[in-house]
Amino acid sequence: MKPQEISEKLRLILESGFASEESIDPLPENRIFVNRNLKLSRIRAVGFDMDFTLAQYKQAALDEATYYLTLKTLVEEYKYPESILKLPYDHDFTIRGLVMDTALGNVLKMDKFKYTSLGYHGLRLLKPDQRRQQYRHERITFGNDRYRVVDTLFELVETYLFAALIDHLEKPGEPPLDYKKLFQDIRASVDLKHRDGTLKGLIMANPAKFIHDDPLLIPTLHKFKTHGKRLFVVTNSEAHYTQFMLDYLFRHASPFFRSWQKCFELVVTESQKPRFFGEGRPVQVVSTQDCHFVTGGNLAYVESQIQATGDEILYVGDHIYGDILRSKRESAWRTCMIIPELNEQIQVENQVRPLIKKLTNNESKRKKLQMDFQLRSSQVRLLHQFKEAESDELEPDQLSQIDREIARLNRQLEKNDKELSKILYGSRQLRREVSKHFNPFWGRLFQTGGQLSAFAEQVRDYACTYTSAVSNFNFYSGHSYLEGYFTPMPHEVEIYAVSEFNFDESHEARPEPGKKAISTSRKASKPEENTA
Repeated sequence: MKPQEISEKLRLILESGFASEESIDPLPENRIFVNRNLKLSRIRAVGFDMDFTLAQYKQAALDEATYYLTLKTLVEEYKYPESILKLPYDHDFTIRGLVMDTALGNVLKMDKFKYTSLGYHGLRLLKPDQRRQQYRHERITFGNDRYRVVDTLFELVETYLFAALIDHLEKPGEPPLDYKKLFQDIRASVDLKHRDGTLKGLIMANPAKFIHDDPLLIPTLHKFKTHGKRLFVVTNSEAHYTQFMLDYLFRHASPFFRSWQKCFELVVTESQKPRFFGEGRPVQVVSTQDCHFVTGGNLAYVESQIQATGDEILYVGDHIYGDILRSKRESAWRTCMIIPELNEQIQVENQVRPLIKKLTNNESKRKKLQMDFQLRSSQVRLLHQFKEAESDELEPDQLSQIDREIARLNRQLEKNDKELSKILYGSRQLRREVSKHFNPFWGRLFQTGGQLSAFAEQVRDYACTYTSAVSNFNFYSGHSYLEGYFTPMPHEVEIYAVSEFNFDESHEARPEPGKKAISTSRKASKPEENTA
């Protein structure tokens, strides 16, 4: 063995983390978060999606490659103007959980109630009155072609293309764009680059440019195996690409595995999820050497091959619809959603924790002042009513006494009002400071307008657990009991000492105005205001 290879093996062993039977308390960004309690001791088999789950792509590199390939296709195949080829890509503009309105040309962020808290037409911020006019009078449903939810990390580039091309092509005095056709052309162009092998060819030619190297992935899979879990893969990717990707991920797998065939008992490619969780498609066997490598199949086929069923199986994937929601609806499989963005979100949350603590104190003071203000205002009103109602019966000195009491209360109200204004301004500044640390266009991934975002609500409703990477399981024993937190009802909040304050600038009446230069001839505005 070459000295370089020996060094690599030693590095893998030393960086493999904790191969003991015990769980190790991980850093916050390495934790597995629990919506529904999960006993790993009851799990007999663990399945994985491949793209953005086992293989963690470098988002910026992948998006940029997809973006320019798609622009070229739009020009060559759909006769869009060559000027679009000069539009650079802005990585900040899109996040998961957004919604594209293909009727009005808007990109929206919604809360868990499907209330639109932020929106852009193209790359221009929709003002609150525009949002209310367009979306306040009807309930938004996703069962039609008008609204396209950005579920996967592959769809981020489509979302930016949709917004950027509207911003670039829409001209005053010219015929209106057909937003639906624009979206369809973008989707068809992106799909073509995936189907014809162009994009995958770029990745296979230089995998290090596009794939994160996670030194804990192989030790994590080995740890599952040592705890008696049967491992399998279900991916929509083609057989040849899956084989290449697994070869690449397992290129330094020794001493844990000789190859990926020794790790996985079953690899299902071209599965056509979410169809896979229902009727699926006919199975075609590619290879049975060491592991069953097939195309097609369905849930029942997998269960028969791995000899485990229902809640004995944990499935790990990144797609809220294709991996998580449908697997939960169509089966009793337990689920873990991979959210790579979670790592950065948690790190930023920790950075702004001192600011949030100050904001929490401010909010407590504000609530007390507002209650006191309401009480004293009520007292002033009652004194005025009493004075008017009993004026015929009251003596002059009694009227003066009432006036003095009203004056005293008004002075206190004025003092409280000034203090309240000071606190509101301070809270506004703190919200702005917090918001600067997150996405400049959309803020937090999991919150909006003082509520959970629609994306967060889906994760909470459909994923039993969620984490930022498969390798985070390395910090847990194969017999761990993953237990979630109790979430009280609103009337129980004070009983359980849980505070619910709004730390999201998107709910602030007047956030700090400003603009961020992005990849067009114009600029996309940072949110200036967002009132419910």
